[in-house]
Amino acid sequence: MATTAELPAKRETTNRRPLKRPTDRFGGSIPMALGAIAVTLLGFWRTFFSQLGKVDAAHRLHGALATGWLVLVLVQASLIGSRRYKWHRILGWTSLPVFALLVATSCYMLVLMFSATGGMPIPFETAKIFGYSDVTALPLLIIVYASAIVLRRDRHIHSRLISITLLAGLLPALARAFFGILVVMGIAGTSNIEEVTKGLTLAMHPTYISVLLVLAIAIFVDWKKARLRWPFPFAFAWVAISYATFFPGMSSRWFDRLARAIASMA
Repeated sequence: MATTAELPAKRETTNRRPLKRPTDRFGGSIPMALGAIAVTLLGFWRTFFSQLGKVDAAHRLHGALATGWLVLVLVQASLIGSRRYKWHRILGWTSLPVFALLVATSCYMLVLMFSATGGMPIPFETAKIFGYSDVTALPLLIIVYASAIVLRRDRHIHSRLISITLLAGLLPALARAFFGILVVMGIAGTSNIEEVTKGLTLAMHPTYISVLLVLAIAIFVDWKKARLRWPFPFAFAWVAISYATFFPGMSSRWFDRLARAIASMA
């Protein structure tokens, strides 16, 4: 009779399988693009979309490129959803010149804004409110788009990086939208430039918090579905640092010197 030691060892019959990479596509690009378009229309309706005939050529070109980018991301996400991959690739490569022009006009907008030149001049101290958020958001926009091109074969990372471009360029529209809400609520005023500057500064709080909230929801949903990748946490950290440094940075000497240097390019 065999002893226990002589009996053949039992094989472990577990159902453990190696973890697979996520296969379901990211479905947040379409609602994020639609939301970004709605916020852009709301934020810039009074000063841009309802005044197209009076807007100078430089602002009109930048506005068309910025709005066109949101529409492009929406179309691209729709093409992926309908599995039209060929058209998605073709349209994707056409985004290169569009993005290059968007960045170039964004830089030029900074020059016009800080120098109070062009068709929509604003005082220097007021310009610094939008200027700081633009100066910190523009590098994020470039980094995530360049990464999306380099990592285009990883559709999970690629789709999230492109979605972040929507948020990186949305701060000016969000700030204007929240400023309008504060005016309606009677918290901000428009009777003089001091009231406008104070109101715009106050509007930056809900602006940054809204972007962080969207990123936090995206991170949570990805985490719950076991498909969390690095783009959303990276963007969250970037925007959080930008928000934490916004008020001290906007009034700092180094940023004042930078803003005046940019204004001198006009």
